[in-house]
Amino acid sequence: MAYPKPLSEKSIARMYTDSKLSEEKIIFLRKFFDSCASLYGSICLNDMWEVYKELSKKTDVVKIQRKDIFDFSSIARREIHEYYVYEIDELYSEEKRADKDRYVIFKDIIDFASIQLFYQLEELQMTKPFYVPENLLELKGYIVSQEEEKLFEYIENLRATSPVIRDRWNEKWSKPSPHQGKKLKDFSFLSSDEEFEIKWLCGKCEHGPKTCQQKKLDEFMATVQGTFAEKVFRDLRFSLFTGWRKFMDQMKHTMDSLAEAGVEFTADEANRFLQLIQEFNNNSHLYINRGWTPLSLSAQHRKITPNQKPVITLGPDIRKAIEKGDISLEDLQAQAKAKGFEIQL
Repeated sequence: MAYPKPLSEKSIARMYTDSKLSEEKIIFLRKFFDSCASLYGSICLNDMWEVYKELSKKTDVVKIQRKDIFDFSSIARREIHEYYVYEIDELYSEEKRADKDRYVIFKDIIDFASIQLFYQLEELQMTKPFYVPENLLELKGYIVSQEEEKLFEYIENLRATSPVIRDRWNEKWSKPSPHQGKKLKDFSFLSSDEEFEIKWLCGKCEHGPKTCQQKKLDEFMATVQGTFAEKVFRDLRFSLFTGWRKFMDQMKHTMDSLAEAGVEFTADEANRFLQLIQEFNNNSHLYINRGWTPLSLSAQHRKITPNQKPVITLGPDIRKAIEKGDISLEDLQAQAKAKGFEIQL
């Protein structure tokens, strides 16, 4: 999937001049595009026009026409932003190109995953309304909730207590831990899978590529950089926001990653960790919900259908965890009831 390279400042300036967009409109559209990418993750220009019309009913905005969004998108596509602007035929090869069908996509969705994640996100967003807050234009980059800060602080202060690092695939590959007793914010760690991936992309595997795949290596290294706490949380956040993995699949992946680095949980500690993740998820403006938090989307649904009580159906993985005693059903039911849900086994 080819994407055009950024143009020079001189060329961009010429495009703005040719567009006849006023400085006031350009400033507004920059904020509007940044905000839509940050809140929705992915949105087509036709939907952005509908978002603009709804926003204009809630607060004072610069008066623009739909064509202004199209014209600005043509220029933004050749600039460097935290989002990409894709033509529809670059995403769906059989579609015919049209201005209204361009997509604004938050960069991480493409850079940290693949075009398949975009398709998956499109499916998960389908039928959900767009959340349009009055302060939409103030949003840029990641939208961080108090629950996110609380969860990240918890992960940072977890300790790798195990004296050994256990390979999740082969116990014989276990080795002494170089970071036993350290908090996750104080060391970096690569799993055996990640070490193999780096070796493969560097061209150092017998049956792999013969030369270094530098672009792919750089993209992969961006996903594993930082402290172990940052890496674990980045993976968890990205998955919950985009639907990259199903919720319980992501929980298992996160717990496996922590266990491989030597983090050990008691049953109570595991329940506490899961509770913090649920609170983070329930109060986050998720891409899969078109900017709604799960709690606010549920409230919106109840407002539209007041006589229908929302029900959570537990998947097989959670049911197994309850049967094993790893998760307390009573705690889950109490948490769900406090949020206005019923749990269905």
